[in-house]
Amino acid sequence: MICRPEYDMKVVRQNLKRLRVAKKLSVDDVRRYLCLGSVQAIYKYEKGKSYPQADTMFALMELYEANLYDIVKNHEEDEKSSSVHIMEFMMAS
Repeated sequence: MICRPEYDMKVVRQNLKRLRVAKKLSVDDVRRYLCLGSVQAIYKYEKGKSYPQADTMFALMELYEANLYDIVKNHEEDEKSSSVHIMEFMMAS
């Protein structure tokens, strides 16, 4: 049986902040979009203290025009992996 994947809070935290900054949104912009009373929840997500609830995660995905993998996957590892595959391809040619 396949085990469910573990999600790294550090990766989620980094991606949420990266996506927000890439959209040039302030924490207060996100707060208003999510109809929250304060920015504390957004800071908790971006500091890795908690995960967003499912409905909040869906709203963030829409706001950031991102999919779930953009938020939960380590993109630095993907870039390293791609570089390794390119090098392997070039050496095999």
